Amino acid sequence: MGMVGGVDEIRYRSYLNQMERDQDAQIKEKEQSHQERMASIVDTEETQSKGLQKDYDVRISEQAELLDRKLTEVRERNETTVHKEKEMGEQEAEKVHQQYVQKIEQEKKTGDEQIAKLQTYYKDATEKLHKQYEKDRMKEAAEKGRA
Repeated sequence: MGMVGGVDEIRYRSYLNQMERDQDAQIKEKEQSHQERMASIVDTEETQSKGLQKDYDVRISEQAELLDRKLTEVRERNETTVHKEKEMGEQEAEKVHQQYVQKIEQEKKTGDEQIAKLQTYYKDATEKLHKQYEKDRMKEAAEKGRA
């Protein structure tokens, strides 16, 4: 009886540990993807900034001021985009994390219920066997008493 419950618990704990490792791996993958997107946006912003700076050196001051204003707008848009991407990445990571927490809790609840059913089954079976054994002993004793 103790052996089956122990094996089931070991399997259950192993299953939970595997789910947690899978969840951690998925969250790390999302975070890495998010960091790569942010690096790409920053690289794009830097490339655009350098290009605009070269044009500024060649053009007359009025055009340079216009380009400078455009550069500021690009930076503001890129900052907004980076901020939005970061927020979306963080929200997605949190959402995935919460889904796995809920899934693990449900699996744990289901596992606990199954373990409880098995324990009840084995307890009932043991009691039944014990009662049958006692009946058989009483019957043998009664037959010996008659003989």
